[in-house]
Amino acid sequence: MEATGASRAQHKLFCRVFKAVQSLAVLISTVLALGAALAWGTSDFLGGVTSRRLPLLWVLLFTQFVGLAVVLPFGLTRGAPPLDANAVLAAVLGSLSGLVGVAGLYRAIALGVGSVAAPISATGAALPVLFGLIRGEPTTTLQEIGMVCALVGVIAASRTGEEQTHLGQNARLGIVCAVVAAFGFGGFFILLHEASTVDVLWAVAVQRATGCVVLALLVSIRRPRLAMRRRDVPTLVLVGSLDQLANVLYGFASTLGLVSLSAVLASLYPMVTVVLARVVLEERISRVQTSGVALALTGVALVAGH
Repeated sequence: MEATGASRAQHKLFCRVFKAVQSLAVLISTVLALGAALAWGTSDFLGGVTSRRLPLLWVLLFTQFVGLAVVLPFGLTRGAPPLDANAVLAAVLGSLSGLVGVAGLYRAIALGVGSVAAPISATGAALPVLFGLIRGEPTTTLQEIGMVCALVGVIAASRTGEEQTHLGQNARLGIVCAVVAAFGFGGFFILLHEASTVDVLWAVAVQRATGCVVLALLVSIRRPRLAMRRRDVPTLVLVGSLDQLANVLYGFASTLGLVSLSAVLASLYPMVTVVLARVVLEERISRVQTSGVALALTGVALVAGH
């Protein structure tokens, strides 16, 4: 009886320790994901604004190389990359998907609709949830309501009004770019997580190296005019560094916790972009768009509430 009592006590202690470790992992994952949101939001705003002055391809290429220079030394300190073929493929495809997302969002911000485009692009966080559902992960009623709210919010935010009349067709084009960005970011969240389960730093390094190669080829084919000034360099370095920092933070967050939760929390980056666009650029949006933005962000928050 004493032995049985001792075993039960040990089992209870083990359960308590296990739950404590799980709670700590969730807390760390949440903090990392929110850190990624802050870094992404600032990086996207600065990158989009810079794209108003410089060709988009040059902005993307420069920031991709900065990101690779930031993460590669850390990867090399870990020795040879332990990634298998599936992880490499996921990192490569994630890079392509992420480039589509970043290019779409930067273009939308450059066209003057950053306050609306950023929340629309964030709804791509619903894709990891759907991906998890396909793999057998259950969804709650709140998550389902959240995805509906996000969809309705995107539709409302996509309605251009008098406040964007001065932008002409650029307003509608910016909204289309934001929707494309949403799909790009959704695919990026899924694929980077799949690659990061093996090794976060090397997965991000492969992802960034892929971006460098692809963009270098596009630049050599398109040959956009390079009009970079010396004062643009620090901004581009900051954009690339923040974007890479966000990638690493998200990679660790998604492996410590649920990929769906990490993706949704990281997708709160539009709150940063919207605030900067309203304060720095003084962008104007209609009441309907404001309601749509609020509804889309509410939907994102509900998706995270599981």
